[in-house]
Amino acid sequence: MWKYLLKRSLLMIPTLLGVAVVIFFLIRIIPGDVVELRMSGDTGSVSEEILKSERARFGLDKPVWQQFVTWIAGVARLDFGTSMWTGAPIWDEIKLRFALSMQVAVMATLIAVSLAIPLGVIAALKQDSWIDYAVRIFSIAGLATPSFWLGIVFILSLLIIFKWLPPMVYTPFWVDPWQNIQQLIWPALAVGYRYSAVATRMTRSAMLEVLREDYIRTARAKGLWQKLVLWRHALKNAMLPVMTVVGIEFAFLLGGLVVTEQVFNLNGLGLLFVQAVAHRDYTLIQALVMLVAGFTILVNFAMDVMYGWLDPRIRYR
Repeated sequence: MWKYLLKRSLLMIPTLLGVAVVIFFLIRIIPGDVVELRMSGDTGSVSEEILKSERARFGLDKPVWQQFVTWIAGVARLDFGTSMWTGAPIWDEIKLRFALSMQVAVMATLIAVSLAIPLGVIAALKQDSWIDYAVRIFSIAGLATPSFWLGIVFILSLLIIFKWLPPMVYTPFWVDPWQNIQQLIWPALAVGYRYSAVATRMTRSAMLEVLREDYIRTARAKGLWQKLVLWRHALKNAMLPVMTVVGIEFAFLLGGLVVTEQVFNLNGLGLLFVQAVAHRDYTLIQALVMLVAGFTILVNFAMDVMYGWLDPRIRYR
């Protein structure tokens, strides 16, 4: 087990290095010069000498390979440098937005899992009954409903029916927990509903497959209690593909909620991604991609470790 964990941990390094190489060189194919864009936006026109001095300040006058080596050395020290657009340290740009996006992702995941697993199990046990059809309609509707549209419906419903709007200015949880929950519960519900639809269908399919296995028939033939067969034998094995879906969706939520964040006036990582690309902010784009890639790799690693806990038949050698 420990050898497997060490091997997987070491494999993260070349994976992240590959991501770094791809994003560093591909981003420089994007047309436009961040220095020209920034300076012309401030004064309208600037001299070539000022442009050269600004490029030298950002290190853009050096060969590309030298820029890459300098940047990788900084990444290894968890130092992503400063933003080419604002001039502020990148960690300061990301820190608050990361906390916001992470909280929405965690809340949406908790909502999705609390809905998906019970509904998926009930639908599998009551296959082809009205309960099964109701759950399938619920999940298909979730897949067909964009989370940003559902967010707009939430806001309009709260305004028209209850004459109340959720707070539109972000308040960190450690400052005012109640104010924070009042604002973030609605985007979490909007995103979690679609999230739960995917997980519900996967839970139902996995449970139907497991319930037809021979060891389930044997457990029932031995006279084991139905709930014991369901929770100890069936659900743990059915959870493997469900956990994979949950992990992938959770990693996606960290930076993939651009429109939903705009609906609820949330300045998260998704919006920061768009702003960084629009401003040709190379260093910020690189840092965001590395952050999301590293987070995705860690989530997948955690899911692989949980497989052994959920299914005792899995052994890592």
